[in-house]
Amino acid sequence: MAKKILLTILTFLNINAFCFAWQPYIPKGTLVKVYTKIPLSTEHLEEGSNVYFIAPSDVWVVEEKMIEKGEIFKGHVSMLKMPIQGVNAAMKITITEIINIKKGTKKEIKGTLIFSNKDTLGGNLTNPASYNKTIHPRKVYGNTWGGTLQYVPSGEYEFGQHVKVNQKDNLFVQFDEDYYI
Repeated sequence: MAKKILLTILTFLNINAFCFAWQPYIPKGTLVKVYTKIPLSTEHLEEGSNVYFIAPSDVWVVEEKMIEKGEIFKGHVSMLKMPIQGVNAAMKITITEIINIKKGTKKEIKGTLIFSNKDTLGGNLTNPASYNKTIHPRKVYGNTWGGTLQYVPSGEYEFGQHVKVNQKDNLFVQFDEDYYI
């Protein structure tokens, strides 16, 4: 009987020995606020250009500091489209590593820069360059005459503009995979 109890206790300890180790991490999909030191524009960047962002505050997980204030997020422009007739310029940035200047360390990450609410900045349609008048005749309250005059886009649109990211813009880094120290 004592052997069975001892065997049960040892089995329980062996099974649960690995359950007590927990390492803090930042889960996939987490947003971390960042800002840029210099304005970024599609006018001056090319696809593959390196860009840098700074964390304005510490990020803590439980009681461990995962990202320190002032750490630099390094990334590159993964997609860049120049403005054309009817469409503004567009840019997408992928984050590849975190650099800690104080300690001199680099950590690989996979992330995407989020501009306000989406991962691509720009790419929207421009305003129409001109409008045409369209008349919609109809009977109004029993009268034989009447109608509606409507202005509709003519199909010609203004030339697109370059997009910019300033220091005051809301930028976030979204982690594409779990980030462990």
